[in-house]
Amino acid sequence: MAKIGIDFGTSFTTMSYMNKQGLATPIRVYGKEKIPTMLYIPEDGGEPLMGEAAYNKYQDCMDAETLEAADLILGGIITGLKRDMSRNGAVATPQGNMSYVSLIALFLGFLKKYAEDNVFEGECVTDVCMTYPVAFDWQPEKKEILKEAAKQAGFKNIKLLKEPVAALMGYKNTHEVRDEGVLIYDFGGGTFDVAYVMFDHIGEQYMLPPIGDGECGGQNIDFALYENWDKKVQAQKGRHISKHENEVFLPILKSDCVKQKEKMSNGSFSPEYLYLPPAASISVRLGALSRQEWDDIVEPWVDKTIQKTEQMLKEIENHSATYGNQLRVDKVILIGGSSRLPMVYEKLRSICPVEPTRVPEVDVAVANGAAIFINKDEVREQTCYCIECGRKMTNKQRFCMICGKPNLRYNHCFDDI
Repeated sequence: MAKIGIDFGTSFTTMSYMNKQGLATPIRVYGKEKIPTMLYIPEDGGEPLMGEAAYNKYQDCMDAETLEAADLILGGIITGLKRDMSRNGAVATPQGNMSYVSLIALFLGFLKKYAEDNVFEGECVTDVCMTYPVAFDWQPEKKEILKEAAKQAGFKNIKLLKEPVAALMGYKNTHEVRDEGVLIYDFGGGTFDVAYVMFDHIGEQYMLPPIGDGECGGQNIDFALYENWDKKVQAQKGRHISKHENEVFLPILKSDCVKQKEKMSNGSFSPEYLYLPPAASISVRLGALSRQEWDDIVEPWVDKTIQKTEQMLKEIENHSATYGNQLRVDKVILIGGSSRLPMVYEKLRSICPVEPTRVPEVDVAVANGAAIFINKDEVREQTCYCIECGRKMTNKQRFCMICGKPNLRYNHCFDDI
């Protein structure tokens, strides 16, 4: 009975399992930890392509001899599933309209089969923990879609876990955490979450409700960079990048913009040469963005995450004042690909009591936490009472919400948060 954790992301997906040493370990799909959250549905009715194979179809679009040929390929590329999925919506594909449940199930089925063949030596993967952003708590249909898709993909036992909670569990997987408060800043491709946990001297934890923004992520920055380039192409060539007004040419948005964002995040502001369709026949020298131009693109989205982080810091302060328990921030951990932006570090340093910490698990902490969670023993919820103040609670609450004391009588992990 094999088990895995999946961080189903907007841009990329990661998955992990528990190795023989009891540590959460990323599953590399064809050598890569990050799998593009993409599908390609071919017009000829052939087998769909997933992940990196689907992403490579963008290059086929760039190489296409005509715009019509490029459009034909683009019509089969499916992306944006996490942000766009809805119960009533459907996605137009060359093989007809398909529901979000069906498309996500295809993608999850690909991951399941890969794990079975390459990690578990043919053993069936029956259990999965899927993570989700905090914003999904206000969009419950999206959580139901994830569950239905996982069931359709062949998983038998399915659990859901908030991404920031999973990130905390993944971080604790490889770091000693005792007697300290940890703030998790998770800035991903399509969403942002911030979470806080106070660990006591034996590693027990008390967690405040996470805060999130389901419409703020690295993809917003990619699109802002694309718009900047589109204006420059218009000025030089008198046309849009896509050659169709009010249309975004996905191969450039998803490939060129992402790569250039990574370069500029690392301090490289070299000139960019952009090749336009069809057949990459037109070359445009865009010139390097200035530091100010780049900051103007990035800052609105980073500021949205900073506002949420300030809200969490205020919650920590208010909770300590109200209940008299001393919550504090001893560590600020950066998770998610977009947390690599230098501006993130600079702005967090100005509002947090300690300097932010970048960790090696920046891309896989959430999937690692999901793998840990799905491998935990089941704990049946029971009513109990705080051993300090007598307040009624349950064995799934590690700390009393009134006096803040650890519930040592029932020392169990939280479940399905």
